[in-house]
Amino acid sequence: MIRTRVLSVAALLSLPLLVGCMPKMTVAEMKAMMPGRPAELDALNAWVGEWEWEGSADFAMLEAPLKSKGLMKTRWEGDDRYLVTDGKWSMEGLGEMIGHETWTYDSKSKRYRSTWVDSMGSSGTGEARLDADTNTWHFKASAYTPFGKNSAMGTAVFLDNDTIELMWCEMMGMTKTTEMRAVAKRVSR
Repeated sequence: MIRTRVLSVAALLSLPLLVGCMPKMTVAEMKAMMPGRPAELDALNAWVGEWEWEGSADFAMLEAPLKSKGLMKTRWEGDDRYLVTDGKWSMEGLGEMIGHETWTYDSKSKRYRSTWVDSMGSSGTGEARLDADTNTWHFKASAYTPFGKNSAMGTAVFLDNDTIELMWCEMMGMTKTTEMRAVAKRVSR
C-alpha cells in the first residue's frame, strides 16, 4: 500500500518532465535561433573537386604492402554547411570498394567532424584540426571494421593547391594493424 502511494506521488511529480518545458515559439523565432554558417567551414574549400590518388597499404597480417589507387569527388551540400565525398578505390587483390564521407565544422566544440561508411562494412566518426602554418590537416577517428573496433590517426599535407600527401595509421588497441600512404592529385574543381 505504501509502495503504491510512493509510486503514485513519484509519477505525479514527474508529470511536468513528461509534458516538457519547451517554451512556445513561432517559426520565425525558431529560425532566428539557428546559427549562421561558421567562417571556419571555408578551410574545407581546399578539398572540393575531383582527386585521383595512388599509394600503398601495409597490413600487419600481410607480408607485403598492397598497391592502391582511387578517385574521390568532394562537393558542398546543405547550403554549403558540409562536404560530401564519394570515393571509389581498389587495393591489389581486393577489388573495387566504395565509400562516402561527410565533413563539417562544429562551432560548439571548435572541431571539424566527419562520418564515414564503405562497402567493406566499415563505419566511423572522426575529427580534425588544421595547422594553417604548415597547411596540414591532423585527423583522428574511431571505426567499426570487419576486423573489429579500431582507432586511427593521420595527416593530409597540402603540398600545393592540387597535391595532397596522405598518411593514415590504424590501431586495434595498442597494435598497429594498417599504415597507408598516398599522394592525391586534383583532376578538376
